[in-house]
Amino acid sequence: MKLIELLKNRIVNRNSSKFILSVLLIIALSANAIHAQTRKSGELGITGGGSYYLGDLNKIPFIGTKIAFGAFYRHTIDSRFSVRGNFNYGRLAGDASEVKFDFPTNYTFNNAFYELNGQLEFNFMPYTPTNKKTKFTPYVSAGAGLMYYPKGARKFMINIPFGIGAKYNIYKNFMVGADIGMRKTLRDDLDYLAAYYPSPMQNNYAGTKDWFSVFGVYLSYKIKYPQKCPAFD
Repeated sequence: MKLIELLKNRIVNRNSSKFILSVLLIIALSANAIHAQTRKSGELGITGGGSYYLGDLNKIPFIGTKIAFGAFYRHTIDSRFSVRGNFNYGRLAGDASEVKFDFPTNYTFNNAFYELNGQLEFNFMPYTPTNKKTKFTPYVSAGAGLMYYPKGARKFMINIPFGIGAKYNIYKNFMVGADIGMRKTLRDDLDYLAAYYPSPMQNNYAGTKDWFSVFGVYLSYKIKYPQKCPAFD
C-alpha cells in the first residue's frame, strides 16, 4: 500500500509540475507576442514588505511575518491587462511552542527563500500608466512560480501564486502600489518537520500542502519601448 501511495503521489506531482511549467511558458510566449504587437510601455519596480508561512506550525495569517523584498518588471498589454515577472527574497518561520498539537515543543525554523514567478494581472478599472484619466485601479493576479529553498527538504519547489492589489500613478512616470499574494505549494515540508519528527501528525493540517504569502508596497518607473520606423517593417 505504501508503494502504491508513493507512486500515486509522484504521478500527481509530476502532472502538476508539467501543468505549471506549461502555464509559465504560455505566459512568456503571450507576453512576447503581445510586446511585438503593441510596442507600448513597461515598468521596472522594487518592492518591500513581509512574508509568512502557513502549515503544520502556523494556521493564522501574518503570524511569524519576516521582512521580504524584491524587484519586478511589468508589461502593459492594454488598459485592463498586464503581465508581471517578479523576483522575491524573504524568510519563512514557525515555532512548535505556539501550536497545541503533538509536536516537539523545542522545534523552530527560520529559513530563507528566493522566488521567481510570472503573473497575469486584471485591472478592475481602465488603467494606463501616466494617463491622468486612468491613474488608479485595484487588480487581481494569478500565474505560476518557482521557489529556491536552500534549507528545505527539496531545494526547488513549484508554486501557484495569486493575489490582489492596487496601483496608482503618483507623479509623471512614477507609480506606487500595494499587494498581497498567496503561494500554494505542491509540498508539505516547508517546515522540514519530517527530518525531526517522522511519525504521522494527528492534527487538522496533517497531509495538507504548505502555503506561504508575500505582501508589501512597491515603487515603479515607466519605461518606453523603442519604436520601429514603419518604413523598415
